[in-house]
Amino acid sequence: MDTLPLELHAQIFTFACTDDGSTARSLALVSHYVHEVAAPYRYQSLAISGLGQMSELVSRLDTTPPHLRRVRSLFLSDWTHAQTRESTIRMSEDAQDRYLLEKTLALRILTLAAPTLETLAVVVACPYTGPPLLGALFSTPMPRLKDLSVHGFYPFPHAVGVMPRLERLHLSGNRNPHGLLELGALDAACPSLMDLRVSGLVAAASFAEELRSALRERITDTSTFIPSPASSLPPSLRHVTVQARHAPPLPKRKGTAPRGMQLMHDKMLTALRELEAGGDLEGSVRVSVLEGDQDEDCYALLKREWTLAV
Repeated sequence: MDTLPLELHAQIFTFACTDDGSTARSLALVSHYVHEVAAPYRYQSLAISGLGQMSELVSRLDTTPPHLRRVRSLFLSDWTHAQTRESTIRMSEDAQDRYLLEKTLALRILTLAAPTLETLAVVVACPYTGPPLLGALFSTPMPRLKDLSVHGFYPFPHAVGVMPRLERLHLSGNRNPHGLLELGALDAACPSLMDLRVSGLVAAASFAEELRSALRERITDTSTFIPSPASSLPPSLRHVTVQARHAPPLPKRKGTAPRGMQLMHDKMLTALRELEAGGDLEGSVRVSVLEGDQDEDCYALLKREWTLAV
């Protein structure tokens, strides 16, 4: 160790600090020298969840110079894993204040990390703060971001050019994201998108039809793209993965709402399977259809995928 130059030590620390932040914290305790050399990589890769961790990170980042807070990979959840499994929503005034504080801290972290982020996974478990928090996320310029996964009740990406390098996008938490592909909004927000995954669909027949319409706009010559005022896909897109939840159990009596939902769910799956098989559609986009568990642990899933992507 003593015989290696500083530049090589720095290169080693770059590759070492790619976990949830544990390695960087451990390096900071080795010696004064290692503490200083590893300082630019201390926040390179972080996994943060819950009010306590978010509050501590904001305090640290707010007092750290920009060149020492280069966050390249971030997993961020407003609630801890245990809280997401409990799914307890409280209505008291204190709880509402806590939800607001969680949203404020999460937004602050995203704002500070945005200029250098390359891989990002965000879980918003609180239903009250999901749409505004994720809406702010989709409006925050992230010039280097390539991989984004989101779970929560999300609005659709629409801000022009905020994620110009984004190649992979995973959206989870909206049972029927009808409108996601309309008016070229996704293309405007993510012009370099190559892989789109939409998870958690239930009875989303209208979205399946929207996807079919968007795919019909693609022609065999991939160098040409014909936009549609109704629905369209980014011209760079090559793969769409659609994951549907298992249908809810049927009631014993006919004519009830769940039975109608089952029919819509079956209609959605039929349409998606036709798109997966190819049908008579032309173009260069491959469609994959998956079915997931109704009680899937989305927090664990996104964190596992984030860990593999780092």
